[in-house]
Amino acid sequence: MTQGTTMSILTRTLLASLALGTLVTACGDDGPATVTPDAPRPIDAAVTPDAPPPGPTVYRQIEQLARPGINEALLLSEGFLAGYNATAPTFAGVDATTLTAVVGEAKTVLKAIYLGTCLINGAAGLTAVTGAKPAGLECAAVGENLFQSGGLAGTVLTTTAAAGAQAYADRVFAQFIPDVMRIDTSVDSAYLTLCDGASATAPLLCGGRKLNEDVIDITYFYLLAGAAVPTGLAGTGAGVQQAVALVSDGVLFSSNAMNNAGTLQTPDPTNTNQFHPDVSATFPYSAPPL
Repeated sequence: MTQGTTMSILTRTLLASLALGTLVTACGDDGPATVTPDAPRPIDAAVTPDAPPPGPTVYRQIEQLARPGINEALLLSEGFLAGYNATAPTFAGVDATTLTAVVGEAKTVLKAIYLGTCLINGAAGLTAVTGAKPAGLECAAVGENLFQSGGLAGTVLTTTAAAGAQAYADRVFAQFIPDVMRIDTSVDSAYLTLCDGASATAPLLCGGRKLNEDVIDITYFYLLAGAAVPTGLAGTGAGVQQAVALVSDGVLFSSNAMNNAGTLQTPDPTNTNQFHPDVSATFPYSAPPL
């Protein structure tokens, strides 16, 4: 045997021993392998669970408004005013007891407006014919004649005065309630236009609002003096002037009296903070930018 053959045999024997040792070592290790589980993943504090889907949107009506100054003037109780504003103009869903109370309060205020106007007519030396006519109705009596006794200090109305106040309250309530804007294409539209003209038995106010119309003055003027507003200031009666003094807030649209619709108040040119720039006669009817 040569030296090369001897080295080859020794090499193969060594490699076989190493392989056998490795195999025995692997087979003799019966213990389970140590496996480190993944650490739990921390929860990101910035991530929140999904919110539940939103429910249906609920809308609440907070005001019923067509002609400004009606519900605010005729209802004194805060609860009645809030309830009125939350309902439909037809008062659908309002129980009979509450509706009767609300209507009663509104008509009580209307009676007071009528009687106050008639009282002032008499105090100013005016008659039912020459004085202001609430909603176009002549006063059943004026001044101290409204009362059974006691003159202006009287506390009990005459039967005629009470009936006149009731008729006025019923008429005006029917004209303004439900509080909606009415349109009559047979007449020219204006904020103080009577539906079907002045010949109607109980005319309603029709028409929209023009930019230069003082809606509060117009509405209250109607309550105290009716719709027969003279054009211009010249020749107006003392009763009309008395009504103007009672209802107008003195804030007008324009310093030019001809540009103010539906009011008889004389502008004060020195009060420049109250006037609006003249508007365009064509669409979009707005004033030029300042």
